[in-house]
Amino acid sequence: MKNYFPSQQLTKSLLLPIVALQLAWSAPAIAYKTAQYSQPDIRYIDRSKGERNRPFSVSRPAQHSNPLAEQQAGSPMLWRIEQPGTNNGILSSYIFGTIHIDNEKVMAIPDNVVRRLAAANTLMLELELNASGSVNILRKMLFTDGRNLEQVIGETEFKAVTLALSQSGNQLPGDILSVLKPWAAMLLLIRPENKSGTFLDKKLADIARNSGIRIEGLETIDEQLSVFDDLLLTDQVNLLRSTMSTLPEKNQAYRDLLDAYLSGNLEKLIQVSTDQEPKDKKLARLIKTRLIYDRNQKMFDRMQQRLQAGNTFVAIGALHLPGELGLLNKLKQAGYRLSRIGRNE
Repeated sequence: MKNYFPSQQLTKSLLLPIVALQLAWSAPAIAYKTAQYSQPDIRYIDRSKGERNRPFSVSRPAQHSNPLAEQQAGSPMLWRIEQPGTNNGILSSYIFGTIHIDNEKVMAIPDNVVRRLAAANTLMLELELNASGSVNILRKMLFTDGRNLEQVIGETEFKAVTLALSQSGNQLPGDILSVLKPWAAMLLLIRPENKSGTFLDKKLADIARNSGIRIEGLETIDEQLSVFDDLLLTDQVNLLRSTMSTLPEKNQAYRDLLDAYLSGNLEKLIQVSTDQEPKDKKLARLIKTRLIYDRNQKMFDRMQQRLQAGNTFVAIGALHLPGELGLLNKLKQAGYRLSRIGRNE
């Protein structure tokens, strides 16, 4: 097989721009930076010991206010998580909804968020970092079985995708572009502009590292990439075609998402996200189930050990928080008490 991973510059050209589905999915943007993390920075969880999936007994939900109803204009997407019982001696944990971009307003993390993170014992992010992350991403993104993108989508559409990638700033070598999988081309096309090479989640990790806080991931790079890589090829092609048809609205779509996030209004965020779903309802349901709902349950299960211990700060894409199958409701149903942190708290 040809070596498609020849240089740091090529890796950067593919990985740094990809902050796909920026409210929900962080793997590619984080992966390029994994080489900069030294081994002691990350506390790896030994899955062979069942640490992530150990069951915990929790009480039935207490009757308290709906976290989604506690809308405070401009408040950070930060909720306090308390154990059942007020005198159990366990420190509160927090869950913070992020957006995986480098917008200066997003990167200006509120003091009340920084204070709570700096006081935590553990920061839990969506992604478990490891040194092989960049190579794993590249291997997933490319056909390695003799197929190529033009064969899969046809000559006319391939030329259109190639032009769109070039116009969106993705200057890829021809031998790389030709073997991109449809889902990988789609992610490159929808990437938001990133001038700084960083993003909110990485800044949170930097704060934690500088404060000596343990950092853990709720998922692996392979798990996140598999959300798309395990799709049937026909679904990948349809997703790419849907993306191509909506490219003219991409910049406005990002502005709408950013405004919704900065407003602190989860209901508005849900509406904006729903408006941007593929027009193919079956495909939209499939992507939402794989990208949001299935991962919500997985990450909910994996954060339980740390939440039970208390004093944990969870930072996760904001679209994982709302809705009946969202993490806020799952936590509430499990008996935790949730309260929104206001701007001045």
